[in-house]
Formats: sequence, C-alpha cells, structure tokens
Amino acid sequence: MRLLIFILLSLVGETLWAQPPIQKRYVNLAHFNHLYQNVTLENGVEVGTIYIYCEAPDYRVISDFDEGFTCVDDVSRAAMFLLHEPDLSADQDKQLKLQKMTEFVLQLQATSPDSVAGYYYNFLWPQRTINKTFRTSIASANFWSWRAFWFLTEAHPYFLKHNSLLAERIGKANEKLLAVMLRDFGAKPATYTTIRGVQVPTWLPFGSGSDQAAIMLLGLLNSYLQKPDSNVLKLIEQLGNGIVAMRFGGPGQFPYGAILSFENYWHAYAADQSYALQRAGKLLNKPEWQAVARQEINLFYPYLIRQGYMESFELKQVGNERRLFKRGQFPQIAYGIRPMISAALEAYEQTRDLKYADMAGRLASWFLGKNAAKTPIYDPATGRGYDGILSPKKVNPNSGAESTIESLWAFQQLERYPAALKALEKYK
Repeated sequence: MRLLIFILLSLVGETLWAQPPIQKRYVNLAHFNHLYQNVTLENGVEVGTIYIYCEAPDYRVISDFDEGFTCVDDVSRAAMFLLHEPDLSADQDKQLKLQKMTEFVLQLQATSPDSVAGYYYNFLWPQRTINKTFRTSIASANFWSWRAFWFLTEAHPYFLKHNSLLAERIGKANEKLLAVMLRDFGAKPATYTTIRGVQVPTWLPFGSGSDQAAIMLLGLLNSYLQKPDSNVLKLIEQLGNGIVAMRFGGPGQFPYGAILSFENYWHAYAADQSYALQRAGKLLNKPEWQAVARQEINLFYPYLIRQGYMESFELKQVGNERRLFKRGQFPQIAYGIRPMISAALEAYEQTRDLKYADMAGRLASWFLGKNAAKTPIYDPATGRGYDGILSPKKVNPNSGAESTIESLWAFQQLERYPAALKALEKYK
C-alpha cells in the first residue's frame, strides 16, 4: 500500500513539474552560479561546492577561519533547490552541478569511529580537507546530518532514473544514517521536563529540538515511502508527537499556536515544523498533526506579520498564563521567512483554500521590500539574497549561500502556484 502511495505521489510530482514553463521568473541563478565552484578533494574526487560567504560591495567569495569555505548544510540545500528546478531535465549544467554537489555530500559522511559513523561532517577547509574538529562541523546528530538525509532521500528516485551507480551509493549512505538515527532516537522514552514553567518533551534532538526534528521527519518520510519499515514508522510518530507537544497557545492565547523551536524558545530560522507536520499528516493519515500546523499558520503567522516579524522570543509560564518573556526582532533573515512560505503553500496544496496562497504571497513580499527596513532582501535582477535586516535602518548587503539559496527556494516554490504569485503582486 505504501509503495502504491509512493508511485502515485511520484506521478503527481512528475505531472506538477511538467507544467508549462513560467514566462517571467523571480528565480535567477546568476549569483548562485557565482557561489558555485568545482573542487578536487585530497582523495582526488571532484565535487561541487557553494561558498558560504560573499561580501559586498564587489561580492567576492571568502572563507572562514574557524569553519571553512563550504558546508554540507548549504550544499544540501543548494542541491535540493536544483533538484526541483522545472527545467532540470533539459539543462545539462544544472544536472552536472546537481551530480557534483551530491558527490560532495556523500564524501562528507563519516565512516569511523562506530559512535558517529553514518553521520556527516559539515565543513571543508580551503585546503580541500574535511574539518573534523570544530563544533559546527563534527560528525554528529545535528542539522547538517538531517539536511543531508533529507536531500539524499529526496534525490534518490531521481538518480535511480538518471545515474544508477550514484543512486546505489545514495541508498547505502541513507541506510547508514538511518541505522544510527534509529539507534540514537528510536528507543527514547516519552518523558518531559519543565523550563521556566513550560513543559517540553525530552525525546527530540537535544531533548526538545523540534526544529531539527522537523528536518529529520522530512527525510524519514521519504525513506519510509521508498522502503516501508515499522521501526522507521515508529520514529516518525515519535518525532511528530514531539513536535506537536511543542505547540503552545491558541485563539486569543499567546503564542497563538506557535510551535516552539527548543525548550521555551522560538526562533524564526529553521521553523519547518508546520511544513513537516502537514506532509507527515497527509501521508500517514494524521489529521491532528495537520490541524496543529494550520493553527500556527492561521493564528501565529498573522501575529508575526502584525509585529513586523520577529527573530525570536521566549515563553514563560506564570500561574495559568503563558507570557512573552524575552523578544528579539532582529536580525531577520531569508531562512526565517522561507519556512513559513513552505508551510503556507503546503496548506494551499492540501486544501486549495485561497487564504493560504494569499498568506504565501504576503510572506514573500518581505523579500521585495515589505519589511521593517523597507528594503528588498532579494534582487531578481542579480539573484542575490542579502544576508538580512539588522534594524529598521540597516541591512546586511552581503550575499552568502544560505541567504541566496533560501531566497531562491522560496520563489521557486511560489512559482508553482499562480494564486500565490498573484497575491505577491498585490502585496509587494
């Protein structure tokens, strides 16, 4: 039955991407291509990379002293973006870049020691060696491993059709990571702890990391549909229930159905929980998960817009009341807006309720100047996604990988839905 669902979904996806080409695109790969570079690793393998940092005013690419010049986090996102380009089947340059970036991700999977084998290192030094020691690069159960897994499970069906040898290697890499995910998370008890009076789960990454759990969930859904497994299904349910447990408030009650990111803390970046819950809820027939996601979209997103968006806040329980404890409005970045657009578009895809297309268009107008700084944060003429809004009077003009890819990804998704594009024209 699951395999039948997967086949049907694949056919739907092929039909979707076979739509007539968009006459005018917001997506522009000029700066993406500027950040991209083929490099040869010390083992002689050529891979595709994306420079993390790119500085104004001349937009030269640079490296970082502590980390490196490229990372699995950004290359996985960039490859995911290319994987879903509507003209991928006709564009050999995009196909080659996709293959080379996939190779990069595969090369950074740890093979030893056993405690971390299967997880991914994150950064590459300019000397073309892997950074295996810095805290944001060690092979571990962290964002970069989940993002690699999401991308590789998403890409596996494509490479089965176009490069069977690479598909076989992807399959083995996914099996290795899945094994350690099940080992490290599959048997965690459903217990809770209390932070500033707020009860949160302890069985997600870092205890209550629903932001990371959402990315794990997206990769696990792909894995389960490709190869049904009862242990994988159990882990999906554990993670989904943990994300739901991080939802607080409701109609008239702060924080209006927001899904906290970690402990008693919400941040805009990586807030893919509502997108992931809707995907999982639809595929596994869990309407209660979909309802939680849509409450956040229906109540919390409008609140954020009225507030001029936020970067973060902390929640504090006082008696029977939950209150805003600390609030941060800046910086505001593309990675904080794109997840909301993804969630709103998924709600529109599932319900065909135009209010969600309207919400997606309104959120996307942030990129084009409807923001606190009244300044465009994405430039369709150059394809640059700028590194964020620092205050109502200051924008970071640099244009690195994350900002550019998240901006392109937002508009790529938006371009699939004429109703959302129409809404964007209204709000921009």
